[in-house]
Amino acid sequence: MADSLDPQALPAKAQSPPAAKTTFRTKIGRVIFAPFKVVGFLLGGKTRIDEIVVYSAPPAFYLWIVIAVGFALKFLVPGVITPQAGAWIFIATMIYFVLALLYDISLKKLILCSLVVAVIWLFAKYMENLRDTLILGPILHHFAALEPKYDRGTVMVLTWLLLIPWVCSLFEMVFNRRKKFSPNEIAEFHFGEGSELTDRSGLRFVTKYRDVLETVLGFGGGDLLAVDNHQTVIKRYENIVGLWFYWQKLDRILHQRATLVGEDGEEKVVVQQPPP
Repeated sequence: MADSLDPQALPAKAQSPPAAKTTFRTKIGRVIFAPFKVVGFLLGGKTRIDEIVVYSAPPAFYLWIVIAVGFALKFLVPGVITPQAGAWIFIATMIYFVLALLYDISLKKLILCSLVVAVIWLFAKYMENLRDTLILGPILHHFAALEPKYDRGTVMVLTWLLLIPWVCSLFEMVFNRRKKFSPNEIAEFHFGEGSELTDRSGLRFVTKYRDVLETVLGFGGGDLLAVDNHQTVIKRYENIVGLWFYWQKLDRILHQRATLVGEDGEEKVVVQQPPP
């Protein structure tokens, strides 16, 4: 009996390394996609067919990219990437986050800045190769000589501390930055202060993506502007998370009007579709 069981025990031990790899990949996947699941939970709430609920993101919400990269590097360094590469990844993420907060870079500005940087880079390379004039070399060597390295303790402390304001931003979105669009009105909810209702009569709505960096961090987020017949902005709803993906449904609701029709003492809501 012992001999017959030994061959079965050996294959079981041989299959343990793939299970470990699967667990490692699962942990990385959970860390990277955790912010997406949280946002999906916020935006995937149950709403009626003739209304939609959206959330405006505060600046602290954009910390999710720094937090996700910080936790992901814990599993990637040094097994997958080197400590130096991990340091540069974290530095690049922090620079991206700071630029997103400090500057509004539209798509036109981003293309223009990319062209300017490309021209300067090519001109510097031309001067170095043909004229033997050092321009970029000393700058690159200076940063390379600094030799930044990934320090797990420092990055994890920053990540855990930044997680606190990010969680607070989620509560702020739910209790103070929630907006419900219906065929007749727009309801804004402010915890502890009250609610605000805006009549949609005579208003036209347009989208504006003023910052490409914030649009990426906001999962396709942008601004929704309510303008009148004189092109005057009456109301501005800034940094609506997922506006790019919800605009089709939101546009359909904004082109509807609802009326109350009484029949045998009962009231029901009839939604009037716009003419094709």
